[in-house]
Amino acid sequence: MQRKRAIAIAIEQSQAKQARLVLAASMLLLPAALLLLLISP
Repeated sequence: MQRKRAIAIAIEQSQAKQARLVLAASMLLLPAALLLLLISP
């Protein structure tokens, strides 16, 4: 039972880390995309 809980916690942590990475990437890509839209005629 303890092992199942540990696995569940590990999965939860990896998902949270992935969500943070996606958020960070979108925060970096969004301004770049807006700049490209502004620059292009």
